[in-house]
Amino acid sequence: MFEKVLIPTDLSEASVIMAERVGEVPGVREVVLVHAPGSAGLSPADEDALHRMRELVQRQGLPVEVVVAEGDGIDVPERILRTALEAGANLIAMGVRDPGILRNLFSGNVAATVLRDARVHVLIVPRSTGEGPALFSRLLVPTDLADPVPELRSLLKDAAGSESAVLLHVVESGRSETKQEAGDRLAALKDVLSAPGRELEPLVRAGEPAGTICAVADELGASLVAIPRIGRRDAAGAAPLGSVTSAVAGCVRQPVLVLAVPIHLAVETRELRSEEFALAEEIWTDYHQLKADPKTDRIFGVFAGDILVSVARCRRHPDGCEVDGVFTPVRFRGKGYARRAMDALVEACQHDTLYMHSVRNLVDFYAGYGFISIPESDLPPTIRARYAFALGEMEGANVQPMRRAAGWFRR
Repeated sequence: MFEKVLIPTDLSEASVIMAERVGEVPGVREVVLVHAPGSAGLSPADEDALHRMRELVQRQGLPVEVVVAEGDGIDVPERILRTALEAGANLIAMGVRDPGILRNLFSGNVAATVLRDARVHVLIVPRSTGEGPALFSRLLVPTDLADPVPELRSLLKDAAGSESAVLLHVVESGRSETKQEAGDRLAALKDVLSAPGRELEPLVRAGEPAGTICAVADELGASLVAIPRIGRRDAAGAAPLGSVTSAVAGCVRQPVLVLAVPIHLAVETRELRSEEFALAEEIWTDYHQLKADPKTDRIFGVFAGDILVSVARCRRHPDGCEVDGVFTPVRFRGKGYARRAMDALVEACQHDTLYMHSVRNLVDFYAGYGFISIPESDLPPTIRARYAFALGEMEGANVQPMRRAAGWFRR
C-alpha cells in the first residue's frame, strides 16, 4: 500500500523527523527525497543536509533516491506533487513544525497546499511527536459507516501486529441516527474489518465530528489518526478535501494519515414526492428561502447518494406555469447537477408553455432548453407580479423574462 514513499524536505529539523521515522511506515520498500530549492539553487550546506537525510533513510535498510526539483517558474507545492506523480509514489510523507500550520488549508503554506491538492495518500508528522510511540502502533480510524474501501482494509491488514486500532463513529446532534443504531452498525463494520494480529475496538461518541475526533485522539493516546480524504457528505461536491478531514487536520496534535480513497456515489434525477419537499426548502434557505406547496408545485431534484444536491421547480399559477428555484449549493457546483435538474423538469413539463425570470448571465443556459427572451409585458399577470418591485425595469433588476413554448424535449 505504501511501497514507495516520497518525503518533501526543506532541510529543516521538522522535515528530518520524517526521514528518521519512514521505516515505521508499513510496507515501505523505497524512498524518494525531494527538495525544491529557491532561485539560488543548492548551496554546499544544502548538499550536506541532503546527504545526511539520505543516510538516515539508508540506515533503516531502505533504498533512497534524491530528487532536486528545480523551479522552472512553478511553485514549491506543485513541484512536489509533480515529482510524486512522476516517481509513482504511493504516499507523500511530510514532517511539519507544528500541526497548527494546517489550520488554514488555503493559506499558501507548502505542507497545507500539498495535503489539499494531493491525489495520493498523505502522512503528516508534527515535529513534536518525533519521540512518540511507533506511528502505526495505536491507530484511531474515524468512519462515517460507509462500506469499507479497499484502502482501509489494506491499512489495517498491513499495520497488523501492533497494539490496537480504534474504529470511531461520531453521532452528530440533530441527526436521526441514535447511538444504539450507530453502535450496532459499527459493530458489524468491525467484524468486516477485523484482521489477524490487530485488536479492533469500536467506539461511538456524540458531538461535532472534527472536534470529537481530535479529543478522542488525545484521550486514547493515539499514535496516528487515519481518515479518508473525502467522506460521503463531501463526495458529491468539488472540494479537494472533505470538510471533516480538513477540520481534523487543523485540530489534531497527533500524526495524521489522509487516505486518498475513491468514493463512488450513484447520481439519480427524479421528481420529489410531496413528503420530500422539506429537503428542497433546506436547499432554498441559501437561495431565497422559498417554500414549497404540494398544491401548485412540481419539484425536480438530483440526488448524489442520499444527498439532495440540486433542485428546480415548476409552479402552476392561475394563468401559466413558472420555472424558478433552480439552485445548487456552492459546495456542489461544477458537476452539472443544475443541468440534470432542468433536463428532468423540462422533459416532464414539456406539454405546457413555461415562463421564467432568468438572471441575465444564465440566459444562454436556458436558451438551450428552448426558452426565448420576451418583454415583461408578455408575461402572464400573476407571474409578472412576482417582480412587481422592479416597476417595469427588469433590466435594472438584472432579470430577463423568458418563455418556452410547449413542445417536445428529450436530452
